[in-house]
Amino acid sequence: MAYMSEKEPLLSINRKRPLASESEISTITCPSFSCLLSKPFQCLPQLTRQLAETIIGDDEEVINYSDDDEILPDLPYITNPITLGVSKLSQGDKLTELRKLMKKYNIGVYIIPSEDEHQSEYTALADKRREYISGFTGSAGIAVVTLDDEENLTGEAALSTDGRYFLQAEKQLDSRYWKLLKQGIPSNPTWNKFAIEKAIKNEFSNVISCDPRLLSLSIGEYFNRVRLLNYRSKFEFKPLYEINLIDQVWGFEKPSRSLEPIYHLDLKYSGKHTNDKLREIRDLLKSSKYSSTHLIVTALDDIAWLFNLRSDYDIPFNPTFFSYSIITLNSVILYINKIKIDKGSPELHNYLSSIEGLQIKSYEEFYPDLSDLKVTIENPNLSFILPNKESTTFALFDSLPQSIGKNSIIHESIISNMKIFKNSTELFNAKIAQYKDSLAFILFSSWLNHQLVNKKRKLSEYDVACKIYSIRSKLPNFKGLSYETISSTGPNAAIIHYAPTKDDNSIIDPKQIYLIDSGAHYLEGTTDITRTYKFGFDGLNDRYKKYYTLVLKGHLAVAMAKFPPNSKTTGSILDGYARQPLWNEGLDFNHGTGHGVGSFGNVHEGPLSISTTTGGPSQIDVYKPGGILTDEPGYYVDGEVGFRIESELEIIECSDEFGKTRSGNNFLGFGYLTKVPFCRKLIDTNLLSPVEINWINEYHKSVKQDFAEKLLEMSDKRAYNWLVKETEPL
Repeated sequence: MAYMSEKEPLLSINRKRPLASESEISTITCPSFSCLLSKPFQCLPQLTRQLAETIIGDDEEVINYSDDDEILPDLPYITNPITLGVSKLSQGDKLTELRKLMKKYNIGVYIIPSEDEHQSEYTALADKRREYISGFTGSAGIAVVTLDDEENLTGEAALSTDGRYFLQAEKQLDSRYWKLLKQGIPSNPTWNKFAIEKAIKNEFSNVISCDPRLLSLSIGEYFNRVRLLNYRSKFEFKPLYEINLIDQVWGFEKPSRSLEPIYHLDLKYSGKHTNDKLREIRDLLKSSKYSSTHLIVTALDDIAWLFNLRSDYDIPFNPTFFSYSIITLNSVILYINKIKIDKGSPELHNYLSSIEGLQIKSYEEFYPDLSDLKVTIENPNLSFILPNKESTTFALFDSLPQSIGKNSIIHESIISNMKIFKNSTELFNAKIAQYKDSLAFILFSSWLNHQLVNKKRKLSEYDVACKIYSIRSKLPNFKGLSYETISSTGPNAAIIHYAPTKDDNSIIDPKQIYLIDSGAHYLEGTTDITRTYKFGFDGLNDRYKKYYTLVLKGHLAVAMAKFPPNSKTTGSILDGYARQPLWNEGLDFNHGTGHGVGSFGNVHEGPLSISTTTGGPSQIDVYKPGGILTDEPGYYVDGEVGFRIESELEIIECSDEFGKTRSGNNFLGFGYLTKVPFCRKLIDTNLLSPVEINWINEYHKSVKQDFAEKLLEMSDKRAYNWLVKETEPL
């Protein structure tokens, strides 16, 4: 397979063979899938093969394309890795070096979070400290290392993660040095209880420490609180400000952050100038609810959204960049490595110059500036809004001067709460992004079915992940993948966040279930789609059909749900809807049911979610028109099979004709954005109600209406035939 250029970013665009020019996808008129395009995709045949010959098979038309065996591009994270390379130190050596430092600083228990200084879910290579010390590459988890014997430098090491990563962690952790703490499993202690117990019993030191720039304020406050109230000061919590111990062990092997320039996201995609967003924010600051003078912004996606800026290089899969911002009633400061602006385009500089009251300062000036924000005679009424305590770092809160009444600080991620409700331009563009990615899935699915069933090719999970990337790369305004492609056959599909690599993958077995979970970034928006397939009928059984149909029923229960506005419990209630068909059979799944999706932003965008039933209600009402989130129940049998169905939904207001709530408001519901057929041969209609069958038939009818003609215009008879069969009425 061909390699991408080493300069190709993780968020990249391949313009060599575009599917269509940007002008062919209108971003001006109101979209619907059936009339989304202002004119046909005249360039789309470039994506597909010219028909070489047609062979009539026993049960279907088989179409051979002349370049089915074309050399595919590697996934972009092959040439731009998202995981760390092999270190000169073994896992045992790393722990020994870490414990030497723990001995030097009198630390009995050291905590290593996954997050960076901005509490990001996805991190740059330079910030993968937990991965470096443990070898576990999953995106969520926290490591705890103890030093029990200062002479022999021995102790324990534990990695705590959630159900998405249990199987992956068991595979990647070296059991000679590490133990796995499974979050949510009653027999496993939580990582914080584990840390406290080890500190109390520690014969060397009862000090728990960490880098306070990486630990959330909520966790820091937890340790300080329970130390006094629950454990009568039997341990100490002392964050280490001077150095990060993992960085010291890492040394010269530690990667550096990107210096590639940022760029401006045009208003035809963002829909609102930064000045307008700042006015809305300042109106909130001045409102009686907040009465604040300063808003501190640390979340990278919040800053990217506020300034209409993006980056393709800083963090894998996230079009964000390292920065901070402080917003006052008459100014706004952007803290960033100035090289990333100096190297930018004239368009970038023109846009930045149009932002009223903007100051640009060095990234390193943020913390010193915070320390200088003192209450004075000239400024006696300073008051601050910081991110919520889960997003504020312990160091950020601690760096504020004592003259500022910390008890009066408001913790609310105002920009995060604003941006989950898309403006009209963002909503319009989200539909375009979904149209593009649904088309990519249809082309990919028909191709893979043909390869496995008709041509009987041996394809690896990695091969087909490269294929859908190749298809997307020809779509206009493609900017890269929004997360690692989950391409999994048989037992690998039971590993919820399994992602094949070029060197570690399995050959797809058409007798088994195949699951693909893959998303993309376009200038218009971000996508996240999962479909589960059975190719051919060999190996199909009633048990798999039952599992798939139960997952589908839960998926539809959310998609068809209607609910009243002004509730903080909607996410938890909908989660129960998704699980009920499985619960009725004594089954369940170990991950959330849905999450918010950014507008060419992070694929996981809080605080909007369909939360697990143990998550409790939201702090605010996040279910309002304009929100976009996923609907993704699943079911998994470890070591055998996995099923998941995921589409994106838009929260909409139902019409007056539908009815009114008890309080006289219109009900809310969902607009279904993703248009990819469900796997027809895995659906057991005996388990579906007439309402569900009718919904599926109408949905499949709409998918056929939206894409069948376009596929014929593309001369892709194979994809057309596949679509027609998959959308036949049940």
